[in-house]
Amino acid sequence: MLEDQSVTDDFARTLTGGKTDAYHHLNRSVVVSGFLSGEVYVVEEATKGKVIASAIWFPPNRELYEDTEKGKAVKPLMASLSPELDEWWCTRFLPEYAAFSETEFGEGVKKEAWHLQWIGTRKSHRGRGLAAMLIDVIRDKKGDAKMCLEVENPENLGFYQKCGFETLNEEAHYFEGYKDYEKSGFPMWAMMSK
Repeated sequence: MLEDQSVTDDFARTLTGGKTDAYHHLNRSVVVSGFLSGEVYVVEEATKGKVIASAIWFPPNRELYEDTEKGKAVKPLMASLSPELDEWWCTRFLPEYAAFSETEFGEGVKKEAWHLQWIGTRKSHRGRGLAAMLIDVIRDKKGDAKMCLEVENPENLGFYQKCGFETLNEEAHYFEGYKDYEKSGFPMWAMMSK
């Protein structure tokens, strides 16, 4: 299901340098990190057992690509990238992403919150409330902790607002890609639960 969205996703295309064979490694790295350090939720079709919606959350004091899991989650992804793109990840994207989180959410706030790293529903099952349900699972168990997320597609802002999130800055931060090729780079907004 993750691959369904990567083909037209500027975020995934930028992070993989447009290499379609690297999409699988990017998606796998997020899922593996979710299983090792976060919580992975799925909605299956009852009769076929097919996953129709899923979400990857990181609880307070856990995060994507923690040091203890980098070999399992990140190493295959980095091995699939060109040396130049690997360098862009390490020297540009990851530091800029960390700075963005600290600036938008506030120092340490993202780490103290439930962070939604990824959520998606198969096109054939959208509009049925499945993604909202995967957000409500955490809303119901989070206690006093906040929930936060980042959005790279402006079309998704309205959905998250309906789910109780507020955009922290109306103006998106723009991440430049490592190389000038068609559609390199992406906008990002930070959102926090009310």
